[in-house]
Amino acid sequence: MLRLLLLLSVLLSASSSSRQVVQRSGGRGLNSKQNHHRLDLHRKTFKEWTVERSAAALRSSNNDDDINPNNIKPPTQPNQTFQASSSPPSPWDRTLNAIARLNPNSLNAFAAEGTLPIKIPRMLSSVDWEVRVEDWRRVIEEYYDHNSELATKSATRIVGRVAETNRLKRSEVYNFFNCGYVREGGSGSGGGNNVGAASSSMFSTAIANRKDTASTSSSSTSSTSTSTSTSSPPLPRTLLLSPDHHVTIVTSASLPWMTGTAVNPLLRASYLLSRKGFKGVTIMLPWLERPEDQGTVYGSDKAFKSKEEQEMFVRKWLRVDAGLVEASEALEICWYDAWQQKAENSIYSMGDITALIPNDKADICILEEPEHLNWYRAPGESWTSKFNHVVGVVHTNYFAYALDQPASIVRAPAMRFLCSWMVRAHCHKVIKLSGALLDFAEEKEITENVHGVRKTFLDVGRQVQTPAVAAKIPADSVYFIGKMLFSKGIGTLTELLSYASSTANLDVTIDMYGSGPDLEACKSLASKADVKINFKGPVDHSELGFTHKVFVNPSTSEVLCTTIAEALAMGKFVVCASHPSNDFFTRFPNCLPYSNEEEFVGNLYYALTHDPEPMSEEHLRELSWEAATERFVKACEVTQEERDKWIDEEEIRVKMPSLVRDETVRKELSEVLEKNRSRYRNFKNRIRDELDSPLNPLPRSVKEKLKRELDRKLDINFERILAEPELKIQLSPAELDKSLLELYNQVSVSPGGDILRVIGGGTDVGLQNQYIQRKSRISRGDQRFGQRAARGVQRVLEDNLAKQNKAFAENLSNLNVGDNEVGGRGSSLNAMGGRGAGGRRGQRRGKLPLGGFVGGGGAKLLIG
Repeated sequence: MLRLLLLLSVLLSASSSSRQVVQRSGGRGLNSKQNHHRLDLHRKTFKEWTVERSAAALRSSNNDDDINPNNIKPPTQPNQTFQASSSPPSPWDRTLNAIARLNPNSLNAFAAEGTLPIKIPRMLSSVDWEVRVEDWRRVIEEYYDHNSELATKSATRIVGRVAETNRLKRSEVYNFFNCGYVREGGSGSGGGNNVGAASSSMFSTAIANRKDTASTSSSSTSSTSTSTSTSSPPLPRTLLLSPDHHVTIVTSASLPWMTGTAVNPLLRASYLLSRKGFKGVTIMLPWLERPEDQGTVYGSDKAFKSKEEQEMFVRKWLRVDAGLVEASEALEICWYDAWQQKAENSIYSMGDITALIPNDKADICILEEPEHLNWYRAPGESWTSKFNHVVGVVHTNYFAYALDQPASIVRAPAMRFLCSWMVRAHCHKVIKLSGALLDFAEEKEITENVHGVRKTFLDVGRQVQTPAVAAKIPADSVYFIGKMLFSKGIGTLTELLSYASSTANLDVTIDMYGSGPDLEACKSLASKADVKINFKGPVDHSELGFTHKVFVNPSTSEVLCTTIAEALAMGKFVVCASHPSNDFFTRFPNCLPYSNEEEFVGNLYYALTHDPEPMSEEHLRELSWEAATERFVKACEVTQEERDKWIDEEEIRVKMPSLVRDETVRKELSEVLEKNRSRYRNFKNRIRDELDSPLNPLPRSVKEKLKRELDRKLDINFERILAEPELKIQLSPAELDKSLLELYNQVSVSPGGDILRVIGGGTDVGLQNQYIQRKSRISRGDQRFGQRAARGVQRVLEDNLAKQNKAFAENLSNLNVGDNEVGGRGSSLNAMGGRGAGGRRGQRRGKLPLGGFVGGGGAKLLIG
């Protein structure tokens, strides 16, 4: 192939001389014999010219002569002498020059013999064909020399115009606060939803009126959180403490179920209400309408017959247990219908929640567990179109739970994608309680502990600091409190206790408080391991404030362990695993984290042989709900800079689960990939060397383009990709969120939405469309039943009245009395019912049943 290209280049160079022959002939036609004769003469001259060029190239390379081979032009007529030209060399002249430099050591021999290493075949073609080939050569040369630069400039201008158009479209269409959907007129007193149109005066006024919510705790508070940028002011619609905003908190659990998603959102709503900075707070709780669900979740002794009865229980808990008397009376509590999904022991809403919220209160929405609330949610208006600002608080690491379930290789990535989908599509801001959670939407999420502990635990911590109370607590008292689940680390705790006993003779008795499905299995495991664990059932954590000194928690499945915060608030030692979920607590002096078995033994021994350090008021306030509320208000804010980044970002990087979890296998696989990449790069280097070879006939511009492509290297760390892969999406975050929301709406509203929800694990709670239709039929049936019942009652009353009047008339007609006694003008009869006959006539006509009855009654009284 290379030889054919070289041949073509030589023939194209020769075509120019043939064209000059045609021009010199004055356009006169040549017969075939004359044409062949001229071509033979030309070939002899061209051969001599090629040899002369080769010799000139050799002399030029040895600096023996200043003659430039490119300036030697081929002869156009027989016996024409060589002449140098001052015109610049053409691409094909440079090609012939490369041929001349093929082998400088043998050029002298070629020049002496008058031969070249390239054999030129004889070609008998017409002059018209050579002219056409010359025209093609000229067009190609002009394209490479001129058109390529113009095309590059034109493409640059086009790309710039497209980029500017896309930027303007994104700034106009993809609004941060509606994910692409513009609300007509807005809802509530917040006004419209076009934040981009807010004036600078509006921003300055909002900031001037905004209270300073910075925490007064130590500077170490911000060490574990990613705070919002302070270079630009927060947008007014994201300020919780605004007199024009109403806050609605939606959660997935309710008391008396003492779980984190039931207690913490209720306390958050109560402490937000105490700030007195906005219109009001509403909390929406699930109402388990099926009695069997209440018995499973709350217990058979805590079932409720109505929503009002359960609301009284919640308000009593706020008043008595939490000590929030004012909030227990002023907090607005609403209920939405829900069912329990028994396989997951979770509560899911049934029906459209957003339809229960009036528009005048649709300002700011807090979704506690946004992924959980939207997995199987019924079709309805989206949160981001209903509210001006939606904040999601992520409580649970569902991805970690999926890793421990069967078929985790499929379930875990699917769960990761599903959680990211729900969070991106339904939230404007995402708050992660700790770094144990994976990234959902990096450009709009923040890691912050926005939970606190009840005042009861802080009061216990202050009392324990007195020497008299602290002396009563046993020095060797160790306990654990939580659900009896192996995912809480109970199996790990058994192994750690066995290690402490066998290596350090540290025999410790642990009191285990709690209940759960793995209770019997935990007892069996403790018995086999021969460790001292006393299982004592569930109890309120505050009751252990004066009975134990050390709290042990080996769990690594938590996002933020509330029991650790409560134990620290009560002034206890806490021996916990060194894990991202516990990073917030490591700043407190009584927290003793461990990363291996030896550190566990050392920390446990230290806790048993020392007294806890008294908690300062600064540390106690940092654990309080007052400080947590301040952090929460600050975390909900969105700055103008964050909004612009959300709209203008050109690329999104989504972190994916590890492809290979085994470190040894991952290292071996990365080494194999590195070897294959090295071989491929060697192959590209050989191709590059071929391009640099003087035998290559390609034009210089083509060579340069090929070299630039070959020089590109994809520097990939294979081991990192296998451990922490990333997915790059060429979309702005606003475009991606809008697309995900549209996909969610299409799937949710479609007739097959129930099928997909059931396949996804929803079972009976996934039949949302069917539930809505059944509720609608029941509602219409109630209305029809009420109308039929009213008409039936009216007919029964009329029939009974007619029967009574008829029976009385018959009795009255059988009476043998005179006109002076019945029907006369007696004052008594007239006073009661008028004329007796008139009463009977009225009865017969059916117009005066009461008059007839009373008239008859009057006559009866006169007789009796």
